[in-house]
Amino acid sequence: MDLLFCLESILSDFRHLFNQQNFALFQAFIFGFIANRGNGTLTELYQSSASQTKYWSFPKFLSRGKWSADAVSALLIRRIQHLFMEWVYVYDETKALKTGKTQWGLHFFRNCGYQKHRVNQSKFHYGHEFGALGLLCQTATRWHLFPVWVKLIVPQTLRDKSQAVLKRICSKIPPGLIIFDRGFARRKVFTMARSFGHHILCRAKSNAVFYRLPKPPKHRQRGRPRKYGDRLDIRRLRYNDTDIDTKSYSIASKIVRTRMCDADVRLVIIRKRPKVSKPYRYFCVFTTDLTLEIPKIIKHYQHRWQIETAFRDAKEHFGFDTYRTKSRKSINRFVQLSFVAASLTKLVFTSGDAPQKEISVEKVCQHLGIHWYRPRKLTQGLRVAYLRSQIAVSTFSAKFKEKTNSQNINVRFQDDTALPFDKAA
Repeated sequence: MDLLFCLESILSDFRHLFNQQNFALFQAFIFGFIANRGNGTLTELYQSSASQTKYWSFPKFLSRGKWSADAVSALLIRRIQHLFMEWVYVYDETKALKTGKTQWGLHFFRNCGYQKHRVNQSKFHYGHEFGALGLLCQTATRWHLFPVWVKLIVPQTLRDKSQAVLKRICSKIPPGLIIFDRGFARRKVFTMARSFGHHILCRAKSNAVFYRLPKPPKHRQRGRPRKYGDRLDIRRLRYNDTDIDTKSYSIASKIVRTRMCDADVRLVIIRKRPKVSKPYRYFCVFTTDLTLEIPKIIKHYQHRWQIETAFRDAKEHFGFDTYRTKSRKSINRFVQLSFVAASLTKLVFTSGDAPQKEISVEKVCQHLGIHWYRPRKLTQGLRVAYLRSQIAVSTFSAKFKEKTNSQNINVRFQDDTALPFDKAA
């Protein structure tokens, strides 16, 4: 029960963002997302939340409620950053497949993620795209990613296209380091993010070109000074063996310039060879934060993959892609509440309070009656299952906490009472 008290205390920090009725609905949504065991539709959320209001208050809360999803996201970010000293941002995009045609912002997008007869097949799926921001924080034991902000992307509109959504998010968060995948390696993205005071950490594409810093001329020359030096050949750099987290890497680093960014960047290359007979393979990442150490650059990008697992957990446990709303405002609010529920579920287990320090993988598995599964770390599925069991116990005890003793039960049974199966016999 300590986890539920901790969750309620965290939710109380959002009280000033809502009026009394909307705050009760906000709490009902969060508990509904966590306690829901179905697909996560509005009907299932209403049944799981044990709310005392009518069902129609739920869709009205999404469409006509006077509250701001951006304010909820900003407060969640400030609270997490206050708890953890070291943190970085992770930005990525995800998709949700839909079948209806009445929802706002649906469009086709190509999917080449499967093969048929060893040939890549392409299909156009009907659905929505979202730009999402995660907060990667270092706790006492490991790194955790909290999904904190999500926005709907509509390529056909100027207000909700990919670049505009990223700009809106970057303008409302405190300056920090943002980790991107190589699909965002574009000059417009980096220039916009740096204009708001953020640093960039991104993976380079296979055809990316980097240049050395230009050497100062021996004599004064006419015209503008050179901006790019000679083209960099990563195969001729000097590689050194470096141990990072008990693993050895062959790493080279150099401050270079690239046309993808208007500032100097630190390029880090990891070289590996799967077999002696095979050529080297190169993995390149670069950052605009020149003070960042090389081991941290590699660790940060290694932990970037947690946002992909966060998307999977939000869709599997918190109903991220099962919304039935039609308007842009309702869709944005629904997926944002799903992200808030996912972050708070992880936050109550990773905060520094005394009750949470005793919760381990063995304790959770023993409480749930799981004897065949022993993961090395506490997964999001185990957290959700543990919280659902706590909510189920608290809901059951709240319903029958009064007038449940034997004095209020009138039992009249005699030995000669005819039973149904006696007649059948």
